[in-house]
Amino acid sequence: MLLFASLLAALSIAVLFLLELWIGIVSASVVAFLFLLVFAGLSATAERRILSSLRVRAVHKDKYPRLSNLVEGLCLATGVSTPEILIIPSETRNVAAIGRHAHRSALVVTTGLLESTSRIGLEAALANRLSQIASGKSALATAALTSFGIRIGVSTLGFSPSIFVPKAAKVSTGMLVGASDDFTVDAAAASVTRYPPGMIEALESMRSNHHFSEPFGIVDSLWLLPISPETIRPTAEARITALREL
Repeated sequence: MLLFASLLAALSIAVLFLLELWIGIVSASVVAFLFLLVFAGLSATAERRILSSLRVRAVHKDKYPRLSNLVEGLCLATGVSTPEILIIPSETRNVAAIGRHAHRSALVVTTGLLESTSRIGLEAALANRLSQIASGKSALATAALTSFGIRIGVSTLGFSPSIFVPKAAKVSTGMLVGASDDFTVDAAAASVTRYPPGMIEALESMRSNHHFSEPFGIVDSLWLLPISPETIRPTAEARITALREL
């Protein structure tokens, strides 16, 4: 009788342990599922939230005919679908290509670039970013940045999944600009316009004023020139020197 009672007690303990383990597994699975659901939702809307944070506005062709005509002509030359053209009212001179899909991208242009750059320089700057779209690099970078660069949580409790991504992976996906990437895309832009001095003129126009006063850190690699002074990328001067050697 004592042996039976001992076995029954041991069996009860084992059942309780297995029940707690099962509840723990189910709870962990539910938490993981909810986390992935929230992460997927944030990732899917991150692109629009980035554009919203930049305070962009859509371009009316009649207001910026030179810009619209240049983009349309360059799209024919590069074979990419015409992207949405968005304007940032800012004295900063810069341009970015943003979009998770090569056939559905956006060109973000500052009014500073439009107002201070000649037609030849503007064409080269646009060709630079459209070359990124044509190669698929802007889509890859946007997808990586909007998936792993987003911040989860609030205040000091938040974190970005990018902290778990190795530097080599960040470079290969375009989250960070590689040492030779800027030089490669500059050469590609010069090839599209068939006029390297145009790219030189664009860089000369932009080099003194390409940073934003507000940080948009996770999208830095999508811009022609870095938007933060803390970003480590080749200088405009170095890129100009390389173009002069073409």
